[in-house]
Amino acid sequence: MTGPHTAASRLPTVAVILVVASALAATYLVGQGGWINNNNSTAMGTTSKTNGVSDSGPHSIGYVGCSNTADAITGYYLVPNGGLFWQPYPTGGGSLDLWTSGSSRYWSLFDRQVQKYGQPSKVWIEICERAAAPLDFAMVQEMFAILRLRAPSATYYISPLNSYSPSNICAVTGPNGVADATNLANEAVSKGLALAGPTIGPLTSQNTVSDMCHPNTSGESLLGSQLASFFGR
Repeated sequence: MTGPHTAASRLPTVAVILVVASALAATYLVGQGGWINNNNSTAMGTTSKTNGVSDSGPHSIGYVGCSNTADAITGYYLVPNGGLFWQPYPTGGGSLDLWTSGSSRYWSLFDRQVQKYGQPSKVWIEICERAAAPLDFAMVQEMFAILRLRAPSATYYISPLNSYSPSNICAVTGPNGVADATNLANEAVSKGLALAGPTIGPLTSQNTVSDMCHPNTSGESLLGSQLASFFGR
């Protein structure tokens, strides 16, 4: 029979089937990472060791730059911090012109950091210029073209080299190095290549080593605290 009584009698069975189906679907989604990131990570915000992109979790901020950039990261780990940055890696001598070739040793070092920590959620670029090798905006564009291949999902922040007081005390970057880097960083922001990063410094004769370019421990802490204030502790 197909009367009302028969149809009503089937409702409990239909409800049971729907509940079972829903439970099976939820189990499948969890197994596939539907709301739990199951790609070498057990919860949102942790850093995957392969190809997941962390969301401001530990070691989720990468960087491109020179020795002063690594010194600023060293300083970040000297002050209260959230462990957001990659640990310092050897970027000494890494003026921006040396980041314009994909075969540069600096990009090889960057790639090792990605292998170690996973894809970064953010990348901080600090423009460093040597007095002997002035930069131009085409170099900035070349660097970004390479960076986009290596960290395609990251948000980019760009800054000039830390400032000095007086401005000409660092012979390596020269009297115009920071000003040139500032102009290039501003142009990159205006053209949508990156967001404005922190402006850090100044370094002085009191918080640099004998070359008046690189920070001593006090200078590192200054730069590190400024990074922590900008990116979060």
